[in-house]
Amino acid sequence: MNIHLRTQEITLPDRGSEQIRRRLAEAFSRLASRISHLHVTLKDVNGPRGGRDKVCILRAELAGGGEVLVSERNEHMRRALDRCARRFKAAIQRRIKRRHPRMRQRERWAEVSQA
Repeated sequence: MNIHLRTQEITLPDRGSEQIRRRLAEAFSRLASRISHLHVTLKDVNGPRGGRDKVCILRAELAGGGEVLVSERNEHMRRALDRCARRFKAAIQRRIKRRHPRMRQRERWAEVSQA
């Protein structure tokens, strides 16, 4: 799984991007074989004015084709990232569960047609 991190109007502390990449790699380690590329965008919409303006966007290109996109907005970047990661993980797992019954059904149809 390749993790691409992009920031807009946000300054990360020293080694901040490394920590984010490591945390996401650990969080999605069980799903790493299903995700070919993970794009992370962190941005501050209002700049220094404050408010609920920190946005985290996670977009994954799946190994079997397709894409999953989740975004979260919060006052604090860490909270936005954590909540977005939880929602993203659930979305990927739902996507995998949906695909498995179809794969099994296709295999059954192939067995029936060959018999």
